[in-house]
Amino acid sequence: MISPAAPAARTPWASLPQPTAFEPAGGTWEPERVRVIAASRGLRREAERLESELRERGIAAAADVSDPVIRVRLSPLAHRDPADESFTIDVADDVVVTAASAAGVFRATRQLLHNLRAQGAVPRGIVRSAPAVAERGLHLDAGRKHYPAAWILAQLHAAADVGVNVFQWHFSENEGFRLESTAFPEIVSSGRITRAEAAEIVATARDLHIDLVPSLDMPGHLRHALRAHPDLRLPDAPGLATDHALDITREDPVRFALALIDDMLPVFPHSTRWNLGGDEFVDFDRIAEFPALATAAAERYGAAGTGFDLLTAFVNRVAAHLRERGLEARAWNDGLLRSTAERLDQDVVLTWWTNWNAGMRPVADALAAGHRLVNVDDAVFYYVLGENAGYRYPTAERIWAADWHPGLFPALWGPEGQATVVQELERPYPEALLGVSFAVWSDRPEAQTPAEVAEGIRGPLRAMAERAWNAGTALELADFAALDAAIGEATPLEEERRHV
Repeated sequence: MISPAAPAARTPWASLPQPTAFEPAGGTWEPERVRVIAASRGLRREAERLESELRERGIAAAADVSDPVIRVRLSPLAHRDPADESFTIDVADDVVVTAASAAGVFRATRQLLHNLRAQGAVPRGIVRSAPAVAERGLHLDAGRKHYPAAWILAQLHAAADVGVNVFQWHFSENEGFRLESTAFPEIVSSGRITRAEAAEIVATARDLHIDLVPSLDMPGHLRHALRAHPDLRLPDAPGLATDHALDITREDPVRFALALIDDMLPVFPHSTRWNLGGDEFVDFDRIAEFPALATAAAERYGAAGTGFDLLTAFVNRVAAHLRERGLEARAWNDGLLRSTAERLDQDVVLTWWTNWNAGMRPVADALAAGHRLVNVDDAVFYYVLGENAGYRYPTAERIWAADWHPGLFPALWGPEGQATVVQELERPYPEALLGVSFAVWSDRPEAQTPAEVAEGIRGPLRAMAERAWNAGTALELADFAALDAAIGEATPLEEERRHV
């Protein structure tokens, strides 16, 4: 057996996230040899993975079928549901894992491994667990900064180890386009991910039960792509930057945006969701000062039309384009729900990151309009390189101090100023709250190396995972810190380490 790296916290079940409930039976499970049994064909991969992981922890596999070893049985529920990650673990002489999906079995086996890593044994008893929200995500801005494929693969393993099940890959930004393009090679940065590397990232995410959400921001955040196509930019406005903005008043630029999406689609054959951006298109407080937008809005909607109507129409068109290709559209919240003539497509999921400006609409407006939400609270989960724009690196301490849970959104403006009015959805959460996400933004790419980013996000990402799974937490901060240290790092299997 391999001894634990650090003492466990004051909780008998040493895992992150903590299970919903644990009924201890006394004693521990400390096998020397194990046979992992998949009770259905769909769980064979999980059985093979767990047996290999246990072997790397010094727990031998059975020599043959007659070998009298302790068994780990992976069993499906009668009502199988690939979206159901809940699970039960019954730890006695043998261990029985029961779940409605392979993803649920995977989450359960991480719990077993955490205990072995943290304290060298698994407490006997019954664990029951189910996530409070369906999505626990990690967003990576790999547009401003090039992150090597091996680094991304390592982060997928680290994220999956603690129940993160969504990876939003933001590969285009004002400062770079870092995913190989077939149709538009002229826009691709020298530091990029190749299609072959992308295929490995996609396959790894799928194997780890992580949904991969491509993020291609438009009609803003396109400076790098538009540098090669200046004729598609929004025309200049006096004293206002437009070199990053697509001209949504004309058909050719819009067709370019749709063609760019279509060029990237084959990279993500398993994806069902796509973040189209929609944020920071122009300075929204001065949107009326952009002549091209003002003229086009008046022509299309009459005197009351605004640039927000044009932005909403663009988002709706891109969303329809994605829907035709089997993808759910997502967009950032800051510029949306602010139009008058155009109504935002109800099926667009809003990734809610901020309410820093009084003109931004509240969460209540989104719910009233029928939108689903993902909480990407920038006050606690924005890891902005160089701490640009006044951001501070997230920490578990700050997350605990805020008593954050998935229903706690960025605060609104109020009579006392910015971020003074709480926006909170109470537990149990409405179905419209799909989940939450941590976000890495590479504003100052030179501020940290990829290794420093990995080290910096580990603690707060795990804090989010714990509090997202459990709609808060019963852990004290000291207990969380002790568990974080005791569990240590996820160790990819030998064949995976060749790539990580």
